[in-house]
Amino acid sequence: MKKFLINEKRNKKRLSAMLRSIVMTAVMTVSAGISYCFAASGADAINTAKSLLSKGATAGGGLWAVWGLVQLGIGIKDHNGPGIQGAIWQIIGGAIIIAAGAAVAALDLSITA
Repeated sequence: MKKFLINEKRNKKRLSAMLRSIVMTAVMTVSAGISYCFAASGADAINTAKSLLSKGATAGGGLWAVWGLVQLGIGIKDHNGPGIQGAIWQIIGGAIIIAAGAAVAALDLSITA
């Protein structure tokens, strides 16, 4: 039993270190993206931010819809009515997020004097 507890503590420490490294990598990636976005002039920064937001929303909506398709398959396999309904709503939500990303990409944010 003592050996099990020691291994469990070691695994928690490893998991904690791994999570810290993942969080730090995410923070550094975001900060690098922000500095890249605002390194140019104001108009370029706005267009770059709009492009990043659009791509992020499209990718996020796509992942959300794909996960909805996975849930739909599981619901159909198990004959789970509420699961099927939730999956369909999730697919619709993913499509709405993708549409929002496309709408952001279509915005004209040019500044004219």
